[in-house]
Amino acid sequence: MFSKYMLLLFLILVSSMEGDADRPNIVFIIADDMGWDDVSFHGSDQILTPNIDLLAYTGVALERYYSHCVCTPSRSALLTGKFGHVTGMQGYPLTNGEDRALPITEKIMPQYFKEHGYATHLVGKWHVGQSRVEYLPTSRGFDSHFGHRGGYIDYYEYDLLETWNIGDVSGYDLFRNLSVAWDVQGYITDVYNEEAKAIIKSHDITKPLFLMVAHNAPHSANEQAPLQAPPDVVRAMRHIELPQRRYYAAMVKKLDDSVGDIVRALLEKGILENTIIVFVSDNGGLSSQTWANYASNWPLRGLKTTPFEGGIRVNALIWSKNLTQGQHLWKGYMHVADWLPTLSRAVDIVPPINIDGIDLWESIVSNSASKRDLIVEIDDYTGFAAIIKGDFKLITGNVIPNYSNYQGHTLRGIAGSGPSYADSIEKSVVYSVLSSLEIPFKHIDTNLRNKIKISCNLDTSSKDICYSGNGTICLYNIKEDPCESRDISAINPDLVEKLYARLQIETKRVIPRIKPHESNLNALPSLHNHVWNVWRSSDTS
Repeated sequence: MFSKYMLLLFLILVSSMEGDADRPNIVFIIADDMGWDDVSFHGSDQILTPNIDLLAYTGVALERYYSHCVCTPSRSALLTGKFGHVTGMQGYPLTNGEDRALPITEKIMPQYFKEHGYATHLVGKWHVGQSRVEYLPTSRGFDSHFGHRGGYIDYYEYDLLETWNIGDVSGYDLFRNLSVAWDVQGYITDVYNEEAKAIIKSHDITKPLFLMVAHNAPHSANEQAPLQAPPDVVRAMRHIELPQRRYYAAMVKKLDDSVGDIVRALLEKGILENTIIVFVSDNGGLSSQTWANYASNWPLRGLKTTPFEGGIRVNALIWSKNLTQGQHLWKGYMHVADWLPTLSRAVDIVPPINIDGIDLWESIVSNSASKRDLIVEIDDYTGFAAIIKGDFKLITGNVIPNYSNYQGHTLRGIAGSGPSYADSIEKSVVYSVLSSLEIPFKHIDTNLRNKIKISCNLDTSSKDICYSGNGTICLYNIKEDPCESRDISAINPDLVEKLYARLQIETKRVIPRIKPHESNLNALPSLHNHVWNVWRSSDTS
């Protein structure tokens, strides 16, 4: 009797494991500080991204995808399914000298997938806590992490420099799990690309794979040498008028090459046809100001760090073999917090409850209306808040004018005719992969490019542009005016009152940020072999 019972348990366990093995793999690729205008499927002929574009043309491009306006809150929302202000991760991003992290009481994405048999790996950026071991990726559901723990690194030397009140502080920030990765050489986008390919190649296919590739690119490096790319790739960008934009374009080119290589690696492993691929930017680009990478959000208004569309409406797509036959443009609202429940549903896992994220999988697959009609961006550190509900968006508090105007249009110049988009598509890695799978597609989906392209009749020098602050509130109809050029608050006082009241409900959920952010001397790299390493013990309160 006992042996029969044990046999039954064994059969149930085997059946469960087989069920997990059949779940789709997930590869989630994140670009860092990439502008709306910096993918060619949005209509740009200056920077060509054929591999990314083909995933959009044969998958689903997400037209109204929103994130938080800076990296730490956007990654926190991605991992938890909760708005950044709900976990206290809103506002100015984490610095390497802070003893602060995404609360360890929060269950995060790799932990959910790991419970269902997934092998979980992170390549690249973490940026949600690094001062203690329990804050690190391998303590929070990832089987492995190779990458940087802070906000960015030099593309060749892998160090990060911060300016403290004692002066400039610099340290090495590249790790393999808990160990410093001293033995690495090469351009960091290539290094991360090779690591992602190696993980795919060595993956045990009896388990489903969850691989997050969080690139450093195209974030700027340290302020002293912000734009870095291989010289031959930069020279290939001579059609671009401004030299700083050429460097940025080369950084994006290497990122696009990586996307192609990852797709090919999945094909060669034999798992591409059972894999969901997501590509997103964590927030808008930074055309100017400190840490500028010369990205362009044009024609959207505002930069990274602002609640305007240029800061929070970003590039996104989702691809799987099952999506290649349907509509390739989804116009519904989606927020970065929605990925956790949406991907859970896509791989037949019951989505978690008591989160802000909404399961949008069926809406995307069926090209039906989004269940989301509310998006909020709250930054009590800087002092602004915004709410989107339906077609309308209200912004209140103090925005920074130099970050909140129209930029990017001066970066778009092309010298001569520029490269052939058709040639770039046909010579791309993803083109050859799709051809081998006999997936039908129009190699230039002009229809999708035209539909998703945003056009606004803008006067960038107008003095009538609304900036919230000092009691001024700005209201926009972002469906009719996606570039936020016409403030309609004066003619819609009832709508202003209604949206403001709803925003106040949301602000009650905020876990307040402490200002200024910490620069703890115990974190000094000089105390840790010149490395931004763990510096506080787990038993320290």
